[in-house]
Order: sequence, then structure tokens, then C-alpha cells
Amino acid sequence: MTAFADEATFEKDARQFLEATVPRREAEALSWGEGSDSVAVFHESNAEAEAAEVAAARAWQRQRFDAGFGWITGPPEYGGGGLPLAYERLYRTVEAEFAVPDMSPLRIGVGTVAPALMAHGSEAHKRDVAVSIHRGEVLACQLFSEPEAGSDLAGVRTRAVRDGDTWVVDGQKVWTSNAHLADVGLCLTRTDPEAAKHRGLTMFLVPLSTPGIDVRPLRQMTGGASFTEVFLDGVVLPDRLRVGGPGDGWRVTVAALTAERGSVGHRSHAMTARALALLRALTAREGLGRDPVVRQRLADIEVRLRVARYHQLRMLAVPPERLVGPEGAFDKLMVSANLTRLGEVAAALLGPRLVADTGEWGTYAWAAHVLGAPGMRLGGGTDEVLKTMLAERLLGLPREPA
Repeated sequence: MTAFADEATFEKDARQFLEATVPRREAEALSWGEGSDSVAVFHESNAEAEAAEVAAARAWQRQRFDAGFGWITGPPEYGGGGLPLAYERLYRTVEAEFAVPDMSPLRIGVGTVAPALMAHGSEAHKRDVAVSIHRGEVLACQLFSEPEAGSDLAGVRTRAVRDGDTWVVDGQKVWTSNAHLADVGLCLTRTDPEAAKHRGLTMFLVPLSTPGIDVRPLRQMTGGASFTEVFLDGVVLPDRLRVGGPGDGWRVTVAALTAERGSVGHRSHAMTARALALLRALTAREGLGRDPVVRQRLADIEVRLRVARYHQLRMLAVPPERLVGPEGAFDKLMVSANLTRLGEVAAALLGPRLVADTGEWGTYAWAAHVLGAPGMRLGGGTDEVLKTMLAERLLGLPREPA
């Protein structure tokens, strides 16, 4: 990557790259009855469309990596730019002006798995997997949650038993995003059932083509299947796929979850802004623009959305080393609460049309939003877990009894 002298030069080079590569993004001119009325919280598509999305995301990630913009903050010895986080933020701001592919298929790998590997993985994990993730060559997922261990992640029951130079893994993971597309998964297992809950865990990097792995779709309330459950039955893994030392799985988990929670809110603000615009259009369509109750509800949600966005911008301005850890939870909590409020306003405006598909544009589409919003209160840690973390770590309140 070119050694950029300052942010102005970096931004100039980024714009030149983008202008020569992709068209500018046209501002969406929302007009009732035209274009998509989707306000779904989770992206759902058929297999053919999904394959095309994955291919486009991989190709774009490789293209911007080769141009020096695919791993801006990464260590130079691994192909990264070695630049401060401010440069990454600046590039994202500039890139948002252009019609680049949806990078959702790669987000977990780039934003969650790769940081954990760089923090705790072996040299081979870093060079062969983390770098390949950033090049768009490897798609990764995280195999953390289980039927009886979601927010209480340290309670996982998936077992890994050592057998010489290999480990045999048995168990079940659930609510796994992109497992049906992924090449590898970061898998949290219990290796010492006699140790304290947080100490008897070990993390593995699991190739999903390994015999004994069965990935099944999970049908959601929305009708889509954007999550999966993964069964591991006698899966044999060489010890070189262990990430960190035996018993160090919780440390690796914390590194992954910290990165994940830092990205949840960021990708949701554009979605909530569009949903609010559609609510305004619906209000005008219904002739309720002067209704004081409706005006108050719209004003309230707009204020809350702006506060959430301003909080995120404030967090981005704080050097990472000054953050004590859980501050990013605020962003995620505000986003999940605001998604619920948006759905409540839509339900109040639509009444029965929310649940009965009449074919009218901008009405029944809100059902997918209302049914999907609770998922944001669960993924990346439930609201209750995050609030407890904030109470204990930021406010210094007494810890919950074990």
C-alpha cells in the first residue's frame, strides 16, 4: 500500500480509485409506490441471488485489497496499510458515495473472525486465513451460540476431546449467520468440564467441509432463512487449528465479540434512516401530517435516531486505546430499541394492513420489519446482557450473583 503522507492525500487517492472503478451512488428519491418498499431488518434472498451477491462481494474485496484499501489498518507485514483507524473511517465515508456491492457476506469474517485470529491466532492462522479473509478469498462465520448457551456464551456444551495430535468435536451451534456459505468457522468448545465455566473453553478454526459437519437452514418468523444451525458429529480437527492455548477460548471470544459489537450499529443507521423516510411518506399518504399524536411519535423517533447516530460519531472520534470496552454496547442498544419503535409507529399507522397483504405498496412490507426487529435485540448479546455489562463495568454497580 502507498505510504500516504496525510489524510488529504489518502482521501484524494481513495476517490481516484473509486471513481475509476465504480459508479457513484445515486441518491434515493423516495416516491410513494415507486421502487422497493422493503424495510426488512435482515437481508433475505433466494439461492441464486445470494450466490451472485457473494461473488460480487468477494470480487470487490479483492479489488480494493489489491488497491490498498481492503485492510487499511492491518499490519504491513501481512499486506495491510498500517494506518490509524481514522484512515479506515475516512475511506468508509468516501466509499459510501459510490455504488459498491453489498459486503454483508464478508462482514463477519472481516469484522469478527479476522480480528480474533490476529489477536490470538498462530502465524499460519494470520497469514493463511486472516489475510485471505481480507482478500475476499475466504468467507468465515462464527460458531458460538448454542440452544442452551446464547447470551450466556460461557455455558457452551459443544465438547472437544483431545486424541493425540487431534481433537474430536461433538455438539450443536445455532443462529449462525452465513454458515451455509462459509469456508471456515470460528468454533467455541468446552475442553475441560471440570474447570470453572470461563476457563474450560478452547477455540478452534473449523473448515466447514470437514466430515461430520451438517449445516441446516433455520426458518424465521419473516419466512426467510438467513440463519442456520450447525451440527458437529465426531469432527476431527488437527491441533494446528486450535486458536490460542487450551483453556484460552474465552479470551479469543472476547476479542471476537468486541469487534462484532463495534460493527452492529454502524451498518444499521442507513437502514433506520430509510425506514423513517418511508414512515413520513406513509403519514403523508394517510393524510395524518397534522395529527398531533402522529407528529409527536415521528418527532420522538427522529430525535432518538439522531442521538444514536451522534453517539456513534462521537465514539468514532475517540482513540480506541481510550475506550474501556463496553461503550460500543450503547450503540447497539440504541439501534435495537429504535428498530422496535419504528415498527410500533408503522403498526399504529397501518392497523390491520400490517398483517394482511393487500398488495398495496408501503404497507405489508412493514411486517418483515416488525418480525425481524426482535432479532437485533438478541444478536451480538441480548439487551439484558449488554445492560448488565454497562452497569457493572461502567457504572461500577455490584456484580450479579454467580
